[in-house]
Formats: sequence, C-alpha cells, structure tokens
Amino acid sequence: MALLYYPWFDTVAVVDDQGGFVALGSKSDIRILITLANGQAAKGARAVFKEQGASIFQVADGKQDALDKMKATSFNLLLVEDTFSDLGGIDFVRFVRMTNGPLSVAPIMYAMKEPSKATVMEARDAGVNKMFVMPFTTAILLKNLADIMLNPRPFIRVTGYNGPCRRMQPSAYKGQERRKQQQGTLAVEKLQQLFKSG
Repeated sequence: MALLYYPWFDTVAVVDDQGGFVALGSKSDIRILITLANGQAAKGARAVFKEQGASIFQVADGKQDALDKMKATSFNLLLVEDTFSDLGGIDFVRFVRMTNGPLSVAPIMYAMKEPSKATVMEARDAGVNKMFVMPFTTAILLKNLADIMLNPRPFIRVTGYNGPCRRMQPSAYKGQERRKQQQGTLAVEKLQQLFKSG
C-alpha cells in the first residue's frame, strides 16, 4: 500500500498493491445530512462542508425534518448528535441502519456531549463509523471525515448488527472466524459505488 498526498483528500489516495484506489470518494461526492440538536454547531458544520466542496449539505431541525430530507435527497454521509431531537441520536442511527437503500450503509459521524464507556459502546453497536465529543473543532470534524473517506471499512449486515466492520485492522484478526463465509459483508468497492451514486 502506498499513500499519494496532494492537498486534502480530493487528491489524496491510498493505492493498494494492484494499483487501485481504496479511498471512498472525493469531497465533491459528499452529500451530507447534519442532524445536530445544537443549532450553532449545525451551522458551523454546514459551513465546514460547504467550504470543503460538498455537493449537498443540509441541516435537519428535527426528526420529521430529517425524514423529509432523507426522502427528498440521496445522502451518503450523516452527522448525528446524541441528543438529536424527538428520537435521540442512537435510535436515529438504528433507524437509518435498518432502512432499505444506499442511506443504510452511509458513514455516520456521531457527536456526543457527555461520552461514557456505555454510550460509546452503544453507539458502536448501533453502527456508528466515527465518534467525537462536542463541542468539536473544524480540525476534529475534518480529521474524522478524512478517516472515513481514506480508510473505509467493509459494511456488515448480520442478525443483530448493521454497520461498519468493528475490526480496526481486519488483517490482524487471529481468532476463529465466526462469520460464516463472510455472509452479510458489503465490500469497500461496493461502498465506493454507493457513495458516488446520487
């Protein structure tokens, strides 16, 4: 594997041994739904994604607004706060993961006001890709976004779990393989296609 570096991830690519790109997509492919209960943080995040060249960046004011926007637009990235109105962040993430369509495999960044071991484990088990603490800085948001884009993980759909592969280094796993013939695994290449399709 080699890393080719140019300004930000529009021109950064991870190249595998066969010369293929591993990155999920480019910043112009981003179509994000921002579901933060904190209006100021939502406006700030919207400005960051706008500046980075995201093609769609919308803020949802509540559960119904988020559902309406999800019906009208094909999003490929979500930014969710743990205290998102009406439903709560974890339940909203679970709902998204159980939907049928490309949105169900979209990467989810999860912002938490008061993280604890229990809430982090709950978010991970709900299918969150990246977690960070509020208030967050632009640098934290961009670091997590770059990690999602440059280091995509396979998506797992099995009974009891829909979300990114929780193995941080899949090749380093040395235990007995309990995933029968890797059923329910959506390869990174398929995620790339879904991310770029609108």
